[in-house]
Amino acid sequence: MNLDDARILVLAESQYQELELWYPVLRFRETGADVVVASPERGALYASKIGYPVRSDAAVTEIDAADVDALIIPGGFAPEAMRRSAPLLDLVRTCYQDGAIVAAICHAGWVLVSAGIASGRRLTCVPIIRDDLISAGADYVDQPVVRDGNLITSRLPNDLPAFCAEIVVALDAAKGPRGDGRSWPPAAGRQSAATYSVPAELRQAPGGRATANYRTVSAVVAR
Repeated sequence: MNLDDARILVLAESQYQELELWYPVLRFRETGADVVVASPERGALYASKIGYPVRSDAAVTEIDAADVDALIIPGGFAPEAMRRSAPLLDLVRTCYQDGAIVAAICHAGWVLVSAGIASGRRLTCVPIIRDDLISAGADYVDQPVVRDGNLITSRLPNDLPAFCAEIVVALDAAKGPRGDGRSWPPAAGRQSAATYSVPAELRQAPGGRATANYRTVSAVVAR
């Protein structure tokens, strides 16, 4: 497949690792690939661990897995929220089962575990979640990048060049674009851009009514 024919989906949630999201987005946009950022809610704002904002172009429920050539899951602490979204996990699982490239870095191994696609696969991840992958039945190896079929995994931001290079190799070997692209959001309405004028911040919000539970949300910093 030519890279400029590829449709690549990058997932976002609050507390993402900024390099692990923006490096692939910009790297593959530079090649001419059609890169879309998706999240549980279309147009929602998500702050990275240090306040770098991203707005999503589409909700995961709006994307047909058949239209995805490669799905990239960044790390940071965003996977903790991603794995609580059933529609997001359904999309990851279906992309994997349909033969799309699924690439996860750092803590994104959690998403593979929760989607039920880690067992029996040779994977790597950030060392702190190694035991989680092993407990889920994965064959853990400590390498910068590991490919097992249509699963590609890496450990940390410093592995991003190898991570993206392996995604390129996998896309080059693919027969051609998947699906008809009808679920892909129009370019004119997309909001994912690396430029911003106001940073975002992470806040704690109630997890429901009359509850001591809470969740982390993102908000624009007021000036």
